[in-house]
Amino acid sequence: MKLPGRKPHCAHLHTGRKNIGRRLGEVTGFNQVSETSGPRGGVRHALAGVQAGILGALAMLACVMIGAAWNHRSVWSVPNLLATTFFGSDAYRNQLVRTSWSGVALILVIYGSLGMVWGTIFGDNRKHALAVYGAIAGLLVYFVFYDFLWRHANPLITLYAPDRQLEVAHLVWGLVLAKSPKYSRRIAESMIVRLPAEANLEEVQAISSGELIR
Repeated sequence: MKLPGRKPHCAHLHTGRKNIGRRLGEVTGFNQVSETSGPRGGVRHALAGVQAGILGALAMLACVMIGAAWNHRSVWSVPNLLATTFFGSDAYRNQLVRTSWSGVALILVIYGSLGMVWGTIFGDNRKHALAVYGAIAGLLVYFVFYDFLWRHANPLITLYAPDRQLEVAHLVWGLVLAKSPKYSRRIAESMIVRLPAEANLEEVQAISSGELIR
């Protein structure tokens, strides 16, 4: 048996809930427009790629430093080798010197920039094979740089670079790079506007208590 007047009452509640959601959106300033497309989404993906690229570069530095220590060499040997790009062969020392930081900066700039390209291409793609793509990209970057670019730009690097350590380091960099979609989603979550402190709390309470349902 159908109860008379029941359906209009449910429709009234449904309309009231819509009004609550709309009003809460106005009070909190929450914007439900998708951030995955358009210029803003592209910037977010690029920033996430830079973050992943720099974190991967730090992991790369850790790998080559551990390898250098294992071979009883200075942990600064690879940064010093890259510093020869700016300061010549005199920068290649077996100890920490002021020019060592230029080698570290060069690594962060190069691989952070490559991370930006990666983030722009893959966005917030959640493919399970992305880690494999990242590892392949890391090895590809290694072969391009150390078999071609550095051979012409600074032959000293290809002459003294620890090949096996750098291969492993680039593999690790690629695996970290594959986490850029995760960082992109975190950036998107942080961009959600929360309820401002100066918001009218009485109005929010009225909304939550149902007084604004009409």
